[in-house]
Amino acid sequence: MSSHPGGGSPTRVLAALLIAALNLRLCLAIVGPLIEDIRTDLGMSSGIAGLLVTIPLICMGAFSFTGPTLVGRLGTRTVLAWSLVLIGGGTLARAAMPTPALLLAATVPIGLGISLAAVSASVVFKQYFPTRPGAVNGAWGAAMSLGIMVAGLGAVPLADALGSWREAFAISALPALVALPVWLTAGVHDHRLGTDVTVPRLRPSRTGVYLGIMFGLQSLCFAAMVAWGPAAYEDAGWSERDAALAVTSIGLFTIIAALTVVRWSDRGGRHEWLVAMTLMMTAGLAGVMASPGSLGGLWMVLFGFGGGATMLLCLTVPFDLEHDPAAVGELTGWMLGLGYLISAIGPALVGALRDLSGGFVVPFAVVVALALVDTWMAIALPGLRRSPNPPRGSVQVDLRQVPPAVPD
Repeated sequence: MSSHPGGGSPTRVLAALLIAALNLRLCLAIVGPLIEDIRTDLGMSSGIAGLLVTIPLICMGAFSFTGPTLVGRLGTRTVLAWSLVLIGGGTLARAAMPTPALLLAATVPIGLGISLAAVSASVVFKQYFPTRPGAVNGAWGAAMSLGIMVAGLGAVPLADALGSWREAFAISALPALVALPVWLTAGVHDHRLGTDVTVPRLRPSRTGVYLGIMFGLQSLCFAAMVAWGPAAYEDAGWSERDAALAVTSIGLFTIIAALTVVRWSDRGGRHEWLVAMTLMMTAGLAGVMASPGSLGGLWMVLFGFGGGATMLLCLTVPFDLEHDPAAVGELTGWMLGLGYLISAIGPALVGALRDLSGGFVVPFAVVVALALVDTWMAIALPGLRRSPNPPRGSVQVDLRQVPPAVPD
């Protein structure tokens, strides 16, 4: 596959992808700062309100499995365009829903749109940027993290200025509606996998399941921190504002990691970077568990930088294991599908353990244990060693080295 398919320069394509990526977490991150307003307005319990984040994660996991098939039939340009329509339309619909049930239902198309965007983007990356997976995935992750920061810092002031959370939700749909024409006019080649390569059927391969669990454990840690990190800091004596700002800073450190570690990994040592970053993420979680009050800022640096880099490095692994766009899309779809389903457990698990134990030490101890499992899986992953002259950015990897613990 040529790195310059007809109909659009790589620079224009990357710019359009990054504008699209701004939307993939913004519509989720805006919920947290406004969740108490939403609960009060609609009379929702805390458990039901938590589903506003859990349902999209479940949808992102379930619908990721259909991504490669849709890309194969409709093409990358078409699928990503519809993804933006679903995200923008679902976000607008949430702003107008009068009951909790309808509000939750409106989150389903958002999760569908996010999952399809991620799978189709991975195929476009392989088309246009086959030799720089770390750099392009780093830029993609930085754009998503920027969306998280914008939502975290702007949600409350926007709701206060406009009158309610509904207006803030409606405004948050605008970036998707702006990204749609930018994407459609970027001249992206509407690559249909089935027209020039064989589309492998998505199946629970040992490698796909292994990557799905590894990505899922990292995402579970992230979801748990975003949902309950502010409350843990408040329990340790932080003000509500400072606690929210501390957790929002995760996005900033993810951007820094995306523009440094993930880019550097293209030069070699991707496996070693992945192990180091999972260890850093685990150290941040352990600090929040043991001493959130005194060194809370340090723990957010470690967690944000390490966790953000781990997520983005995981997204580059399918590029290293496969060099055919169809195979990359399939492996990415399985990794994201299983991974997001696992991550949906995080907020509910921490909340339930907090109710049982009366604090955050026990729930974060469990999350730390899961992060240690993730670190072990990163260590056991086959070494991602570049060949002297890798064809079209491929990497020589012996898949037989994947630990046999996950059934084929």
